[in-house]
Amino acid sequence: MIKVAIVDDHKLVREGIGLLINQLDEVEVVAEFSNAQYWLSSLNAHEYDVSLVDVDMPGMSGITAMKEAVSMQPGLKVIMLTMHNDVNYFRDAFINGARGFVLKDMSVSDLSQAIREVHNNNTYFSTEFLNTLATGLKDETSRLDSQSVKDIKLTTPELNLITNICKGYTNKELAESLFLSVKTIESQKTRLMRKIDAKNNAGIIVWAIKNQVVDI
Repeated sequence: MIKVAIVDDHKLVREGIGLLINQLDEVEVVAEFSNAQYWLSSLNAHEYDVSLVDVDMPGMSGITAMKEAVSMQPGLKVIMLTMHNDVNYFRDAFINGARGFVLKDMSVSDLSQAIREVHNNNTYFSTEFLNTLATGLKDETSRLDSQSVKDIKLTTPELNLITNICKGYTNKELAESLFLSVKTIESQKTRLMRKIDAKNNAGIIVWAIKNQVVDI
């Protein structure tokens, strides 16, 4: 059973997400918090498999709380909930340890995939979120501190891998789409991340959009 905590200052949002989660197999809401401080104070006493944390809350923001939480528990798995498409939210969240980003009007299938992917140590972006974010990222290229694609020579397999990662494919789906083993995909991703100085799927996607390697 995947244990989920929901952190949002709006009761209706918490209840709505809780109702969606109750429709899922092997997933349950074990705690709800109306602010970030309550969530942080619970971390030493409780263990959550995945925490869904609102970006914009009064007092301590979700991103600030997530930074502190990850410093307390480096392996903590956090998905940020947002109504925003802002590049700064996206960048700050993933630089500081968020594993996923979903919009609050997500479908049940989006929510299910997000929780399961993050629980399995992957990252997750809803398709809708990537689509709405892509334009903003392209407009903010001068503000993203990453290596220029002009200095990097990508092979065709690397380009194919990046394209499918940007579509939100899991390692298993990457292997199936590229007719490779999961082990080979993991090795290729490790080499690719070293090459473009990325730490995870989020870093690959940000780098790819920034350098217009893919058009989402």
